[in-house]
Amino acid sequence: MDRIFKVRKEYDQIIIYRHVNPDLDALGSQLGLYWTLKEMFPQKNIVLAGNMESDLLKMYASFEVEDIQKGSTLGIVLDTANRERIDGDITICDKVLKIDHHIVVDSYGDLNIEDESASSCSEIVTLLLKEGRVKIPLIAANALYLGIIGDSNRFMYSSTSAKTFEAAAYLLESGIQIEELYQSLYMRDLNDLEVTKFILNHYHRDGKIAWYYLGQEDLDVLHLTREQGSNYVNTLANYEEFEVWMAITENTKEHNYRVSMRSRHTAINEVANAFRGGGHAYASGATLESLDELKDLIEKLKEKMNG
Repeated sequence: MDRIFKVRKEYDQIIIYRHVNPDLDALGSQLGLYWTLKEMFPQKNIVLAGNMESDLLKMYASFEVEDIQKGSTLGIVLDTANRERIDGDITICDKVLKIDHHIVVDSYGDLNIEDESASSCSEIVTLLLKEGRVKIPLIAANALYLGIIGDSNRFMYSSTSAKTFEAAAYLLESGIQIEELYQSLYMRDLNDLEVTKFILNHYHRDGKIAWYYLGQEDLDVLHLTREQGSNYVNTLANYEEFEVWMAITENTKEHNYRVSMRSRHTAINEVANAFRGGGHAYASGATLESLDELKDLIEKLKEKMNG
């Protein structure tokens, strides 16, 4: 930890990156570290990298996106397993620090902190700050807590450990209000009800695999962005008959189809890797170039389940 803070002190500017199509953990770790470093190093230019237009940002406090300046620059990349998924250009940095909890496939940093056993990147960041005896600002603690509960599904996933609760306890000391955070995460409106009704009326099933598909026309009718369409993947969770469940959404911008996959017992990340994706053992994402590939994806998942 001392080495990390020494590295930070050497630079005039720190750019904080995370992966494209961010989830709660990517945003939580990025914003949590951003607000903490802003307080620790007010003289430095702390920059948020990547597209900051996600609908999930409504759960976090407002922030400023500073311009990148000239000068010695440290890049910190959070929650991103491989360099291809980084939202931003890290080649402008003099040195890169990677902090991640995914299965290690690309240690692209000059310094890599990789813990596959951690529930989330937010957990790792929180414990690093705790180790450094850093007092985390309330605004940052809120973000990091959202990141932890987002990737651990409220401490329900098997990746949850004693360290996860240790991190959560440290954030509680900052004064976070858990009830308010959960309400911001789970409060729904009537459109959510309409989307859920659509999914339950139109889902597909092949053996122990279930999925729903939202084409662009469906997304338009349901008033959803492509990213929002994937967020309902757990609508098909917790049914005894489904071992794997998926959300498939048309991505007209890139002329492909995004797949969000979840599993109860079967490790699905290797299958996701074969379809231009990756992630965790039981929560991964993939990309289909056409819907014709869906049959192959389902067959690969069946092989994995029966292997």
